[in-house]
Amino acid sequence: MPQPPVDVRKYFGQPLPHIPEKFPIGSGTGPRAAWPEGTLKGVEVIPNFGELVKNYIATLPTQPLQPDPYHNYPKFAVVRSQLPQTFRTAQDLQHALKVLPLSVVSSVLTAYEGGPSGYTVTRRVDAAGYESDGGEEDGPVNAPRDDTKAFNWRFSKSPMGAGDLLLVQGDSNKVDLVIRTTNSSAFAQEDWNEFIVTGPFHYNAKSKASWWWSRQWGACKRLNTRWFAITDWKRWTFGCFSDDQTHAWISPIIQYDSRDPTVLQALFYWAQSSRGKEGGFQKVATDVSHLPTLFPDTPARRVSVSGKRDYVPRDLKKAKNANESDIEESDVEE
Repeated sequence: MPQPPVDVRKYFGQPLPHIPEKFPIGSGTGPRAAWPEGTLKGVEVIPNFGELVKNYIATLPTQPLQPDPYHNYPKFAVVRSQLPQTFRTAQDLQHALKVLPLSVVSSVLTAYEGGPSGYTVTRRVDAAGYESDGGEEDGPVNAPRDDTKAFNWRFSKSPMGAGDLLLVQGDSNKVDLVIRTTNSSAFAQEDWNEFIVTGPFHYNAKSKASWWWSRQWGACKRLNTRWFAITDWKRWTFGCFSDDQTHAWISPIIQYDSRDPTVLQALFYWAQSSRGKEGGFQKVATDVSHLPTLFPDTPARRVSVSGKRDYVPRDLKKAKNANESDIEESDVEE
């Protein structure tokens, strides 16, 4: 039975469900190397990002959208049962992303791109399966399947082992948008706060936020896209680089349960922006060179070096305990 049309505005208005995480302690960033190829000079937080999203969603047609017959819209009530109860690995998070928010957006992109997917033909057989005598009325049938117009999220493993999800159309190698994942053990709330800032950029290997910017820059250069999003499911941020990757824009955090805007609304807006669609985000750089320099050394956040406990020298005859900076991200994501 064909899936009925969907009110896209209402469909995108649903928040993501809560899923707790229990990632292993020590899911750190690993060694932070020099970055001689980096060209990034400035970053800025996108002002009124929520308003930009809502204004774009308001331009979507009010009439329900017929789905592509071969790429139906995921039903929230059905796909919820396919979500993990707890995030314990990077694979859990990547699976959940593909099952719900990403598949929702790609199905709507496909429906808009394909347009009406049926056409009218004269029936050759009647309802009982006998050859028609010509008295049958013309009726609609599905057009032949054409996956070249279908959008999907292709999994890609970065050189450092992290898993990326790439928005592509059909079997094309052109990447419109890359979704990058993390978790609270590797990137805490304090790190998000230091990452989403406005000012002149300088690379500091001792700053986790600065190092993360270099990672996003490298991923976009490697994938030949300028658009990215980062999420640990609870938090989402949407960013992009200028064509020469000397300037970057980044959105404030959108929480998974936000309704104004929702993650789905923001993700669809960013996907359309990455494809250069009318009404999408326009890259207009602000001069940030006069602002205070960003990314000082990341302050230690472990009790053992925070002053809350007396310092005890390590016994050099014993093996050193691993900490968050000793473990490569790929050790967790493999």
